[in-house]
Amino acid sequence: MSTDSAAAPGGAISSRFGVPFFRHVISTFGITMLQQIFGLGRQILVAAYFGLSREFDGYLLIYMLAAIAVFNLSGVFDTVAVARLVQVREQDGEAAFWRSSNRLLLQSVAGSLLSAVGFYALLVVLLPVVAAGFNASERALVVHLVAYFLPWVAIVLPYYAISAHLKAAWRFHWVFGAELAVILISIAVLWLWHDSIECLPVAYGVGYMCALIALLVRRGFRRAPAAAAAPGLLRSMANQSLANQIGGAAGLVDRYFQSFLAVGGISVLGYVGLIVNNLSSLITFREIYVVPLSSELGRDQKLQRMMKGSILISVPCAGFVIAFAGPIVGLLFQRGQFTPTAAALTADVLRIMVLSLATSTLLAPMVRLFQILNRISYSHALYLTLLIGTAAFQYIFVFLLAWDVRGVAWAQVASSVLLTVVVALLVRRCGVEIRWGGVIRALLFGTLVTAFAAVLSTKAASAMSDLSALIVGGAIYGGVVGAAYFAIRRQWSFIIRGA
Repeated sequence: MSTDSAAAPGGAISSRFGVPFFRHVISTFGITMLQQIFGLGRQILVAAYFGLSREFDGYLLIYMLAAIAVFNLSGVFDTVAVARLVQVREQDGEAAFWRSSNRLLLQSVAGSLLSAVGFYALLVVLLPVVAAGFNASERALVVHLVAYFLPWVAIVLPYYAISAHLKAAWRFHWVFGAELAVILISIAVLWLWHDSIECLPVAYGVGYMCALIALLVRRGFRRAPAAAAAPGLLRSMANQSLANQIGGAAGLVDRYFQSFLAVGGISVLGYVGLIVNNLSSLITFREIYVVPLSSELGRDQKLQRMMKGSILISVPCAGFVIAFAGPIVGLLFQRGQFTPTAAALTADVLRIMVLSLATSTLLAPMVRLFQILNRISYSHALYLTLLIGTAAFQYIFVFLLAWDVRGVAWAQVASSVLLTVVVALLVRRCGVEIRWGGVIRALLFGTLVTAFAAVLSTKAASAMSDLSALIVGGAIYGGVVGAAYFAIRRQWSFIIRGA
């Protein structure tokens, strides 16, 4: 028997977006900070053990395909499933909520084995495309390595279903705590066994299995035979999943171009992607805003405040990374198999890719509205735009200009800008009004403050070692940004509290 029934009713919480939600944001931010710290620690181990190698390139190729085919279903659960479960709980009560959640869990268990088998078959079929630039022995390594991913792939669907239940019940801390446990357990496994690249997916699989068990115990299992299940939940999830798979075509195009990069190029993108994605996840607060946005009351104002707050945070974060990319990469990864040459290349790519941080934080809540409002057809338009942008920009920067891994980075930034413009137009068609003047003013203010802080901090730390540069430069940078943002504290109060 679960204790979730003791929680406050969903309607009483999700209808507000003031101080109660802000408390969830603060606590979530703290947990996410721990996740980023330990996640970087895990990546430091990976860099030291595997460096920029073809083996790690192969691992990332499989992981990227797994993300397209299976792992990105977390977004479907986080938006369609969580939003629908919140609505069922508010409108139909606890019994209907549990019945819908139970059915979702059982369906995810049934689909987990199919997803593992389907993923293996998909990789074999798509290997000539996603590994077009690999030779025969490198492709054989990929086929061999995929078997070690299958337990991990089979676990994630039930894990997402249980997480959706707990998020809909506002049990964010349990979900994020379990994700932290995944990181810590995988670090321990990787620390003990790292003789070959096969140990890496095994470490992740063990971590997710332990977290799955812990979350299942916390969730419990309650029968609700008298209530009707929520209609259309699985159908809505299937529609969104189909849209995601269509979007996966852009990922396949991306993998095709990446396979032609020099040895280690895919590895560079993997290390840089970890840093940029962690920052994006931190700034968007793990998308817990899906729950309040699921309620119609004040949705336009909530979205407006989210976007202004996100841009005021993301621009200084991106500026700091650009200014101190060299010390950041050197301090984090330059050891073992990760050479100074590898560190310099990774820093260059990081400076480019972090430019997309602002667009990604703006995109996140806008895109989620498509699932919340059941405008799945707009998701198709989004992914079509992404496919066209990826193919066009990758062809220009990678093939025509021959910029190798830096070209991939510039192509991804250009695609994110194009996608933001298109999504903004689609959001307006959803009937959600965004006052872009306020967002643009926040962008300009954040950019000016960031530029001033970057100039002062980099000059002061220019002759220092990596660690000293980050400490001294970071203190100066943070002081300048903090002082400027203190001057607009009334605007921050409005963003946080709406008053």
